This record gives sequence, structure tokens and C-alpha cells, in this order.
Amino acid sequence: MQNFGQINETFKNILVDSIITKDEKGKKVFKSYVKALKENSTLRTQYDIFSKLENKVNEENEGERNEMFITECISLLENVGSDTVDKVNNKLVKHLTKNGYELYAGDYELKSLHEHITNAAYLERNTKNVNTVIESKLFLKNYSKVLVESEDIEVEPYSNKMLIPLLERKFNDKYANISELEKKVIRLSINSTDEAKEELYNGTIRECIDLVDSQLTECTIEQKNTLLQVKDKLLRSKFSTDGFTSEMSKISYLKTTLN
Repeated sequence: MQNFGQINETFKNILVDSIITKDEKGKKVFKSYVKALKENSTLRTQYDIFSKLENKVNEENEGERNEMFITECISLLENVGSDTVDKVNNKLVKHLTKNGYELYAGDYELKSLHEHITNAAYLERNTKNVNTVIESKLFLKNYSKVLVESEDIEVEPYSNKMLIPLLERKFNDKYANISELEKKVIRLSINSTDEAKEELYNGTIRECIDLVDSQLTECTIEQKNTLLQVKDKLLRSKFSTDGFTSEMSKISYLKTTLN
């Protein structure tokens, strides 16, 4: 049985990497995953249940309610049918392989939770596995998400409202060394208006021009010619929605170089 949580994590990594490296192929693969989530009820059920268990918060004196919640979640997964789940999950893995990706096998924050969900719902019921199933259900019972203040809003899988915290968390884990400007560019690329993108673009251009002007006061003649060429190019720069991410990457590098 392919673990849906592991599959989901793989696609999240593909999304993050594709944005960082500007890999259009990765973005296309991720979009196909989102399309499958919307169109396939089995995938959607898995996504919804895994998300509910990931975000479960244990409240004091509500142990019975917690157990009922877990029982209902696992029951919903069981009702889909292990054969059906195996079929659609394997299809996703084959889609990854076909496009040159491997199922992510490394450690990640929710790995244990995902493994226990899969065991509790789909591990074959026999005397050999009984202890494993019980351990997984106990794990789910005791698991509780660390509370972070947020709006209680239902969101579509990988809608804009969901992508930003998802990507920020992945960036913190995987790309801790990228600049704040790069992070802002990625956030705006995923979830923002053209006006906000243009504001960042023009603001960063102005900052670069100011940095060039500052360096022009103390430079050699050769350096001055180079800086004036850079300034001229900056002054002639025009915002483009389609080229926002790639252009901002160049400008971010220039700003770092000028600092």
C-alpha cells in the first residue's frame, strides 16, 4: 500500500523546488496532481482525512470525543476500500516515475503520523499485525498539532490560502538560506495581485538604483562606466507579469551584489 502522506509530501517538494529553480516541468507535474485531487473522489477523501488528522488538536477533558474523531476518520478511509486506494495511489507514483521523479524517501515532519494513519486504515487485520495496528491507533489518539493562531477557514486543496503557509514551512526546512526578498517573490508568485507584484518590482528597482548611486560617489572610472550601464538598464526596466519571477531573481541577485 502506497502511503498517501508520502506521495503528498513528494508533490509538495516538487512544487517548492520548481519555484526555487524556475522549473516549468515541476510546476506542470504539480498542477496535474492538483487536478487529480479535484477530480478523483478517492484522492480527495484521502487528502481531506490526512489533513484533518494532521491538524487535530487534543482538547483537555475531551478524550472520548478525540477517540470518536479518530474512529470516524479511519472508518472513512476504510470505506473507500484498500484496492481502490492502492490503485489510485499507484497511479500517482507511476506518474511521478514517468516524469523523472522518485517518491520522497527522506525524513519529514509528519512522516510518522502518515505511516500510522496508513497502518490504522489499511494494514491487514491478522494476529501478526494486531499490535502494530493498536500502536498506530494509540499514536493517532495522542497526536496533537501544535496550536498556531490562524483563521478557521475551509480551503480547497492547494488553494492560494493554503499554499503560502505550506511553502513557508517547506522553505524554512529546505531553503533556510534564501533571502527575504526571494521568499517574498515566491509568496507573491503564488498568491498575489499583479499590482502587488508590480509594487515589489518597482520598489526593488528603486532600491538598486539608490545602491548604484551610492557606489558612483566612490568608484574608479572603469567601475563608473559599468555602474552607469547597470543604472541605465534599471531605468529602462518595465514590469511584466509573465516575467515577474525570473526578472525578480535577476534583480535580487543584483541587489545582493550591490550591497
